[in-house]
Amino acid sequence: MSKEGKIRNEYRSLYIVGRDAHSWAKIKSDERMKTKNAEAAAYYLDNAMTLNKPSKFHSNIKNKFLHFELNESIRGQINATRGYIGGFISSMVSNVIPFALGLTALFAKNAKVAKGSAIALGAVGLYTVIKQGFGLGNAHDLNIPN
Repeated sequence: MSKEGKIRNEYRSLYIVGRDAHSWAKIKSDERMKTKNAEAAAYYLDNAMTLNKPSKFHSNIKNKFLHFELNESIRGQINATRGYIGGFISSMVSNVIPFALGLTALFAKNAKVAKGSAIALGAVGLYTVIKQGFGLGNAHDLNIPN
């Protein structure tokens, strides 16, 4: 195997954790953006539909605010960024063990420590395949009679 292929294999665990964190962050980003935009739109729609006193001027101002809010994308971008950061951090925290083992296996000075981390990382991967892939040990919420 070439040296380049070996380097790519060494980074594989970090790549998997990072890719999962990125995927989860994109989902959380989209979720937060849509939720916050919907909340803001509902607030301004409710505001535009009510008047304290009958006034064409006040009605036009409220409608302008509503249309500005519906067409404005700055709030959406800010909420998307906040959602992405929150989702990325959440995913990295939930995958801290594989991430730490991958870093240790990659950057350990002592060969025994690096080999031990690689073995432990393999064990974590096997556990994940058994638990998540085959569903062993998971509580199933479906009550299916025998």
